[in-house]
Amino acid sequence: MKIERFLEGLHEKMQDPDDVEYMTVIVPGDLDPFDRHYRFSIHIDAELRLTGLGCSVGGGTMFSEEDEDGESEILYCVCDVDATDVDGARALLRLHLPELGCPEGTLIHYGEDLEDRYEGETWVLAQPRTISED
Repeated sequence: MKIERFLEGLHEKMQDPDDVEYMTVIVPGDLDPFDRHYRFSIHIDAELRLTGLGCSVGGGTMFSEEDEDGESEILYCVCDVDATDVDGARALLRLHLPELGCPEGTLIHYGEDLEDRYEGETWVLAQPRTISED
């Protein structure tokens, strides 16, 4: 039995899509980049690819303003999402992020200035952005 028979049809899904809209998932807290990757990114990427809704291939960290000693605090970690269908990707993320253990205050940024906000048990949809990624 060769594994290739199970991989049939997956090659196309593993290619990064071309026509996408950029979104971000913003998770409150200080997560190590490896923790972010293994806790959120790989699962988000797999779900988006399998459903044909996009992919997730990267991320970063958002810091606070520097204090008087030049120190800053990590406020959020970011997972980048390239969505082929923003509404479909939003729905998928709202379903799976709580299953992955996202904390209250997790945000899904999309469009020019909109976000979906996780409030622990429910999502508040299509709200003006509460934080800026700049």
